[in-house]
Amino acid sequence: MTSVGAGQTLNIDQNTAQDNYIARDGGVLNASGASTFEVSINTGAQFNALGGTYSGRLGSAGIAVTNAAANVSDATVTGSRMGMFIGRNSGTTTGSTAVISGSRITGQTAGIETSGGSDIQLTDTHLSATGANGVGLSAFGAEVRAAGGSMTGGMNGIRLRPDIAGVGNGANVSLDNVLVQGLSGAAILANSGVNAQIRVLNGTQLLAGNNVLLDVQDASTATLSVEGSTLEGNINIAGSSTGNLTFDQGQMTGDVLVENGSTANVTLQNNSQLTGRLDKVNGVTVNSGSSWTLTGADTVGTLAMNGGTVRFGAQDVPDTFYQLNVGTLAGSPDGSSTFEMKGNFATGQHDFLNVTGVASGQFGLLVDASGLDALNPQQLTLVHTAAGDAQFALRGGHVDLGTWSYKLDRREVGESGTEWFLDPTTKTISPGAKSVLALLNAPVTLLYAEAATLRSRMGELRFNGGDTGLWMRTYGNKYNINAASGEGYQQTQQGLSLGADTHLGDSLWVAGIMGGYSHTNLDVAQGTSGTVDSYYLGPYVTWMDKQSGYYFDALLKFNRFQNDTKVGMSDGTRAKGSYDNSGISASAEFGRQITLGNGYYIEPYGKLSTAVIRGRNFDLDNGMEADGDRSRSVLGEAGTTVGRNFNMGNGMVAQPYVRVAVQHEFINNNRVTVNADNQFNNDLSGTRGVLGAGIAVALTKDLQVYAGYDHSHGKYIEKPYDLNVGARWTW
Repeated sequence: MTSVGAGQTLNIDQNTAQDNYIARDGGVLNASGASTFEVSINTGAQFNALGGTYSGRLGSAGIAVTNAAANVSDATVTGSRMGMFIGRNSGTTTGSTAVISGSRITGQTAGIETSGGSDIQLTDTHLSATGANGVGLSAFGAEVRAAGGSMTGGMNGIRLRPDIAGVGNGANVSLDNVLVQGLSGAAILANSGVNAQIRVLNGTQLLAGNNVLLDVQDASTATLSVEGSTLEGNINIAGSSTGNLTFDQGQMTGDVLVENGSTANVTLQNNSQLTGRLDKVNGVTVNSGSSWTLTGADTVGTLAMNGGTVRFGAQDVPDTFYQLNVGTLAGSPDGSSTFEMKGNFATGQHDFLNVTGVASGQFGLLVDASGLDALNPQQLTLVHTAAGDAQFALRGGHVDLGTWSYKLDRREVGESGTEWFLDPTTKTISPGAKSVLALLNAPVTLLYAEAATLRSRMGELRFNGGDTGLWMRTYGNKYNINAASGEGYQQTQQGLSLGADTHLGDSLWVAGIMGGYSHTNLDVAQGTSGTVDSYYLGPYVTWMDKQSGYYFDALLKFNRFQNDTKVGMSDGTRAKGSYDNSGISASAEFGRQITLGNGYYIEPYGKLSTAVIRGRNFDLDNGMEADGDRSRSVLGEAGTTVGRNFNMGNGMVAQPYVRVAVQHEFINNNRVTVNADNQFNNDLSGTRGVLGAGIAVALTKDLQVYAGYDHSHGKYIEKPYDLNVGARWTW
């Protein structure tokens, strides 16, 4: 054995023969790439190692640091009992310090074992204990900080115990992106009455052979902080122990298991998430965007919430219902805290919050929505409080269950108790049903708007004659559909029509063909919308007698519709549905253009339009079923157009006009069935007034442009605007 004493410094390297070394009383041992047996550093000595291997034999550690200091980098350390010992001599209180990086330290019973008063810094260092009962890090009252690397033991990854003589402030460990693994036992064991502070930071992983990430035993106290890490497994508090668990941007899937006689408190803050049982936990705090998801019925002493969420089971397990019993419930006055719950009107099963003591604060209830109807709906009691002034309200004001939406009501029970329940007598039409009604109703109005572009084209023919030509129109309009028609919504449409026509020989007839595309948006409210893409094609004819002024127009149009809807439901989810169908429409108009003096003319007319849209069955992806009968429309119109021709010189002629008309829809029954048993009627019948204005301008003999505006208003339907502009080329 080579000894380094007071005032001495010894340097060894890869060329130095293997030996045992001991440094004491302020001596310094420097090793660079050396290969040695046991190294013992005592009483104020210093050991500096860069690389090399250090192997303890016959029950010794590879490196033992006792009331001394060590700085070890990129080394391989093995011991027949422990890889390294970092501690103190009996009767002393100073402990040792060690800074270790990039090293591998292996022992039988422990990778590193410490005693009280010691301070250890580990960076990218791997500790392992190969024995069946081995522990990667066995800390007796020490302060350990680790960044990177791993700690693995045959039994536990880390064991935290108090120093045998009570030296130090408990056993504290900070883990930053470290892998901690107990191959057959808990990842971290805190026992023997220790007071332990544990920080799990920045992607640290805890793995356990028995699925217990932290096991607190023997009247110990463990304060665990999980920050920026995700854990999977359970935490066990037993043997009259206490566990104080805080998650700060942390996540855990697993249970907190509390034995009778032990105590646990759990705090979730800063967008943390915990999924698991907290049964028998004394205090639970859910704050600042954090959430606790139950996986079974639980009982907790106190539940405090400030901007957090308690979720009664995962959304992907819809048929399970849980009861949460709370001794005392406290919430913030701003109502930012939420309970997410489920209920089945058909069976009466539901989640239930039962506060056995005082409840205070304001809370939101978010109940899972569904596209399926409730059979024989009954009251669902969601919350009971024994005392206090707590208030509960539904997020969004209602719950969507199939065709209907339901509201929350309350009643007083007992001397000071209150219950909140879903009341089936408050039902109104749900957004899903509204979207179905709007989508099946929209084609009637949009195909007439498409045909209106052709009517302006016919007016051009009477203005300029029937020369062969091409024309185009772009248009946009809006409809407000009154709720009394079936269900209210707003409809906006944009589109483009193209056509070509020619004079049929020497006759008074002009024939043509038109086609186009339009896109319609439906705004049903509450985040629910729909779209209809329409493709259309059809022939048309017009007959004009210049001498008498009489004319006749007719159109036959075929449409193909692509329909989509997105439903914003009360629980914040979205449902979707789509289908294709087709329609056919026809119109005939007869009128006379009467020429007055000074370029004025008046044009009385009558028009009859009819449409049939194919019925369809389709489903939303939330389970809602829709069955729309064939939609029909018969629309009569009578009115007068008054205009004047202005000769602007150089072959240019302008023709402004105004139009006043009355429309009447004769069909009052277009049936829609939702979820087999609920029938509605899309009814757009009644009389509407129409007011329009526009101008046609012949820029040259071969080129004309056009712009027009219409407004209409009736009992069930209003059209605030209908704008279209276009041009025609002739030859």
